[in-house]
Amino acid sequence: MGIFGSKFEVWIPENEKLKEKIEDPAQWDAKESFVGWKVCNDGKLLAQGMAAADGCGSFDFSFNGLGDNEAIAIAKTLTNLLKFRHAAKEPGGISGKITKLNLANNFIHAAGVKAIADALVPEDPRTTYSLEELDLQNNAAGAEGAMALGEMMKKNRVLRKLNLAWNNIGNQGIFALAKSLQPNHKSFRMDIRYNTFDVTDEEIEWDEMVKHLKQNIGKENIPVVLIGWDETTSTSSSRDEEEEEEERRKREERRTGEAETRMGRGGE
Repeated sequence: MGIFGSKFEVWIPENEKLKEKIEDPAQWDAKESFVGWKVCNDGKLLAQGMAAADGCGSFDFSFNGLGDNEAIAIAKTLTNLLKFRHAAKEPGGISGKITKLNLANNFIHAAGVKAIADALVPEDPRTTYSLEELDLQNNAAGAEGAMALGEMMKKNRVLRKLNLAWNNIGNQGIFALAKSLQPNHKSFRMDIRYNTFDVTDEEIEWDEMVKHLKQNIGKENIPVVLIGWDETTSTSSSRDEEEEEEERRKREERRTGEAETRMGRGGE
């Protein structure tokens, strides 16, 4: 058989495939993965796709070369879906259908992260949004992006997983995130591995942060909720040992004082 009679596959650019999916929303599944499509210049197309995929609850846009502009476009679609198209029919209901959004391994900086965070803040405190998992690992959120996410977490009651590994959030970033945690976050999971923290930085109130965590999520839950915190430094554990030693010293002093008092009374 000659060359023109043989079968061969024709490569179709990812953005063309994306256009085809947008034109036919019936092609969208409940879970959609665009891993590695590299549609870095088609953020608006991705956003249009999200809007068209009415029944899709999980989007994976990792490894796509997305930057702030693309993240902002996606955030606008999130806002539209959560606050308008799929808004809760009554106060206190759940708005939206999207439960998972993966934006890992892209080039999203603070501006893009802030846009995503803002989209996840309900205007009505009685309303809850559907998104449960947000993956931003290996981007460039920085301290500013982390602080925006911290403000969002104070008002968002549904999000239960946040991956911020490899985001250079720094001391201010982890402080803001930790301070945003409330008693309802005991089952929350936040991955902060592979970020750099300097607990010798005297400008950060580390003791205040640890105290807040203990009071709100419990000492035993700190390394469970903040995945990677116990791996970043031994300072927090050494402080715990110092506190325990101080408590032991005070107890011993009280016991000694009580014993001396009893002996004094016996000698009267």
